[in-house]
Amino acid sequence: MKTKPKSSPFNYHQFDNGIQLISESFQTVQSVSIGFFFKSGVISECLKSLGVSHFIEHMLFKGTSKRSAKDIARHFDRIGGYLNAFTAKDYCCFYARIVQDKLPIAVEILSDMIKNSIFDPAELERERGVILEEIKMYEDSPDEIIHELLGQSLWENSPLGRPILGTLKTISALSREDIIDTYEKHYVSGNLMICAAGNLDWEHLKKLVDKNLSSMRKGNFKSKKVSTPFVFQTNIYTKKIEQLHVAIGFPGVSYPSNEKYPVTLLNAAFGGGMSSRLFQQIREKKGLAYSVYSYHTAFKDSGIFSIYAGTSVDNFSRVIDLIAKEIDKISKNGLSKTEICETKDQLKGNLLMALESTTNRMNRMVTGFLYDVPPLDPESSILPFMNTTAEEISELSKKIFDKNRMGICIISPSDKIQDIMKNSPFGNIEISVKNFDSEKH
Repeated sequence: MKTKPKSSPFNYHQFDNGIQLISESFQTVQSVSIGFFFKSGVISECLKSLGVSHFIEHMLFKGTSKRSAKDIARHFDRIGGYLNAFTAKDYCCFYARIVQDKLPIAVEILSDMIKNSIFDPAELERERGVILEEIKMYEDSPDEIIHELLGQSLWENSPLGRPILGTLKTISALSREDIIDTYEKHYVSGNLMICAAGNLDWEHLKKLVDKNLSSMRKGNFKSKKVSTPFVFQTNIYTKKIEQLHVAIGFPGVSYPSNEKYPVTLLNAAFGGGMSSRLFQQIREKKGLAYSVYSYHTAFKDSGIFSIYAGTSVDNFSRVIDLIAKEIDKISKNGLSKTEICETKDQLKGNLLMALESTTNRMNRMVTGFLYDVPPLDPESSILPFMNTTAEEISELSKKIFDKNRMGICIISPSDKIQDIMKNSPFGNIEISVKNFDSEKH
């Protein structure tokens, strides 16, 4: 995104050093959310340095040449602000939410963090311990790690299948030099977009960014175009737990694809809420699971449509049969007129309510930077969903729900699940059984 789109409600500017700035200003709130986005994440990591992007995210909070980690935290606490960060598969974001008149403080501290972090050796070793505990905590939560395992299974031969946190082995082996080397390559001016939304003045924001970041290390970082071949298999992991967890994944659609509109509506009706087919059939009518849902995850070049359920070993056969029946129904008949109308109303309401959050509006603006899809104003973003037809949803459901093109991951207290799977409607997919605790996730 190099220029401001015509008739766009967003202000856009690219500075001489390559930093891109985009904002949306509205006076109906008292706050501003501002995010610093870098194309980074596991798709840019080599196998031996898995988790380095997430490690850097942690370290940027641990002190700069101007202030300590405690100073960074205290500054935001004193002004009643909120400071956080996250690492995704394909980008990292550092963001703050503050009262409008505290924007200069937020820009200055965020700029200091990304330019001047010192990666103190003692702090680095402490944080290494924190991340290792984070990985262990995640592995102790089967309802969370099952989704990571599904991605690793379907994208076995793609960087998108790699864990954001890294592994116990890679995090333990990362040297300070390895971390700084990645930081210096990724955290350059040509790889930064700043997005701000809320009660702000555009010219003032530009001056703040120029003042604090004109001295940022210059450079360009070209993100890799990743190969996303799918591998269709069933992996059963045995682990000493009380409940069985199953995740089923199908190839989805990429973020730039116009099919993201029908897939969003399809997901909402199929398993995206309490009135969805999966929730009503499996939880409400049969009482076979507490948690059951579907979701779609999109990236620049690929996507996954996923289904999740947590149930008992005794109920598993019935749950998997019901999921298969709902897949068959929606593949054959699509959605009813009532479902489509209700789902469009639900989606419209969700989108409009999300506009009340400055953080949501901040995140909406980065799509041009990450996925080459210019951000849309609220009315324009809703319209494609409202114009989606029953035929488009029906055709997409047939395309996605192909039982010969799917992956399944199960975490189970019993290896007898293998026999149930062989006799299930999904038994045609190659099955392997592994011990969860002996695997490298």
